[in-house]
Amino acid sequence: MAPRKKPYHWIAKEIESLDPNTDYEKIFRLSASYGGNDFINNLVYTLIFPNFVVTEHGARAVWREDGGKVLGAATARVEQTETYNATWWYYGPSDPRTQKSVEEINKMHTHWAKQYPGDFSHNEDYIYTLAFSAIFMHRLRLRLGLSGVSEKVQIASYIFMGEMVKLFYSEGGVPLHGWPESWDGLITYCEEFENRSREGTEQGHLIASTIYDHFAFRWFPPQLHWVGRAIPTSLALPTTLRAHRIDPPNHLCRVLVVFFLGCFIWLAEILLPDPQTAFLADYEQMSKGEQIERKKEHRQIDGAFSPYFATRHQNQWSGCPYHAGLKLRSKVVE
Repeated sequence: MAPRKKPYHWIAKEIESLDPNTDYEKIFRLSASYGGNDFINNLVYTLIFPNFVVTEHGARAVWREDGGKVLGAATARVEQTETYNATWWYYGPSDPRTQKSVEEINKMHTHWAKQYPGDFSHNEDYIYTLAFSAIFMHRLRLRLGLSGVSEKVQIASYIFMGEMVKLFYSEGGVPLHGWPESWDGLITYCEEFENRSREGTEQGHLIASTIYDHFAFRWFPPQLHWVGRAIPTSLALPTTLRAHRIDPPNHLCRVLVVFFLGCFIWLAEILLPDPQTAFLADYEQMSKGEQIERKKEHRQIDGAFSPYFATRHQNQWSGCPYHAGLKLRSKVVE
């Protein structure tokens, strides 16, 4: 039997029928797992990840010596991150698939901690990442002049991420601690972390530049790369741009990006029907052939992006060994 078609605007109604204290996984799934596509997911990644490498140790472990996957396999890295997050947000912290996925991340961190000892031992990095993820959409909507997420979604998001905290551990298998006591506490925690004075690093600058350039390179033609870069940098946290020593677009550009994106989302929520299926469900139903073609396309993008980025940036920041070390790369880092 074909699945029953859901009403035109069904997500908000279903969320309203649920109890956030007990149904927090389902509410978070409904609020975070529907409506995505490759463009939107890439934009979300571009807006989120630079915030997590504002510290010296965070940037060092990601850029490493040669850019790592963030440069050599930029699209594949976006896909990997999207898949991990989509799995967690859709299935929830109580599901074995989420627990297995998080453990893969823990093991990955353990592996790299052997090469960068101490860099994965900072408890606040993990807490900030999960707190930021909980409040991201709420803050973005407010930034765009829209209403924030509902109180039920706030409660559900707070509990959901609090349960996710229990699945991660820092270097040496140390359990995470210090989860804020409320939704407002999450916002306060993030703002305090973000507003600290930071000198920034060459590696952090390169990571953020790579991520912003990659979004533009992947989704916009060459003559509009400046537009593709202006969209995320107009929406990025000013503190993050300062830490990475990246100049924001001019004021008019930022105003236009916020205005048009806010209007687009507002009209879409009014005029378009809610998605019938979640992004992860569609992704998991791809055929083997579709998966192969998808990976082939990503390799082609990455093979072209690395030399493009190196050409743009290798002569910048005189005296920086990481900029000087950029070479024209023609193959994806495995």
